[in-house]
Amino acid sequence: MASEINYSSLENALRELLAALPEDLAAGTSSLDPVKVKRLRADIAKALDRLIPLSRALDPIKQPPFVFDPTNPEIVGQLIGRTMMEQSRYRLSAVPRMYGSGVYALYYSGNFDAYKAIRGSERPIYVGKADPPTPEAKTVEEQGPKLSTRLREHAKSIRAVGSTLDIADFECRFLVVQSGWQRAAEDYLLSRFKPVWNSPVCYGFGKHGDAPTTRANTRSPWDTLHPGREWAARAGNVPNPASLAEIKRLVGEHFAKHLAKA
Repeated sequence: MASEINYSSLENALRELLAALPEDLAAGTSSLDPVKVKRLRADIAKALDRLIPLSRALDPIKQPPFVFDPTNPEIVGQLIGRTMMEQSRYRLSAVPRMYGSGVYALYYSGNFDAYKAIRGSERPIYVGKADPPTPEAKTVEEQGPKLSTRLREHAKSIRAVGSTLDIADFECRFLVVQSGWQRAAEDYLLSRFKPVWNSPVCYGFGKHGDAPTTRANTRSPWDTLHPGREWAARAGNVPNPASLAEIKRLVGEHFAKHLAKA
């Protein structure tokens, strides 16, 4: 149970704080110790987290339960993500080459045992975005064929691991969007669906030819489950420390945790 607020003590504390603050708060801040600045900023943030709700609670006019702000990236991302989910599905093997960048989702209907929980469902196994060549791209022609190229790259990865996955078992949805909004839409879809191929337990699908000579490289869980991409087995690409059985167990736990929340 929340304790009663001693408004008299709170009022005195706030007056003491205001009296201690200099008139020009920004003056001289550049010479402060960076460690102390970081600590002070954290304390200010904590104070604001407590004072702002209190200020609103004291206001006799209450806040509305929701404010629709069409400039809020989270709201725009949700609108784009939901719109994409209303689009028709395409066979991943038959995505046409087309102009545009944007956001997409992949769906699985095959028999690989680790994915039986989402087989043939409306829950994506993977979501992603394709960025335009420049943030200033305004038309689909200026965006280039980024979205369809990305989907074709994914189809190529799946074909390369034909012993465990069949390209015929994959469909996709996609939506070309105005440049700059694809990230917000992807964030919404990731948050809503928690796709297993985007998760820490089965990451790696989105990689396209990492060279072990470029940096230390451990084979991803995805490439461990689905061997076949030639570059993922090059000399220098260290096997994943988790076994095939361990990765499958983690995938199962991922579904058990997140499916009920969709």
